[in-house]
Amino acid sequence: MKKLFFIAVLTTLTFPALALNFNSTVLKLKCPSRGLIEITLHAFGHISELWKGHYYVGAGHEVHNGTEYFKFSNGDTLMHNPKSDKFMFYFAKSHTLKACHKLSEQPIKVAFN
Repeated sequence: MKKLFFIAVLTTLTFPALALNFNSTVLKLKCPSRGLIEITLHAFGHISELWKGHYYVGAGHEVHNGTEYFKFSNGDTLMHNPKSDKFMFYFAKSHTLKACHKLSEQPIKVAFN
């Protein structure tokens, strides 16, 4: 039932498709109750979330009805609708679903000496 609710919320918004780059990208999201959350999409499907000194990882993602789902080791789930480029977070500990505002998205630049 929760998944249907998430899908319904995210699929109501329709805009041009904005796919995430799954090869070393950093997203900065502002989310109610957590503030700034930094999401890193690493190569090979690894993902991490960092906020206020908390750091959790995940692996891979699933796509259902066009919505991307990323699950983290603490039970949180990040949802992304590529059509609208909107993000939502399900915070497992508080059992709440929050819409988040994307502040930035940029590739990770690694300097090799």
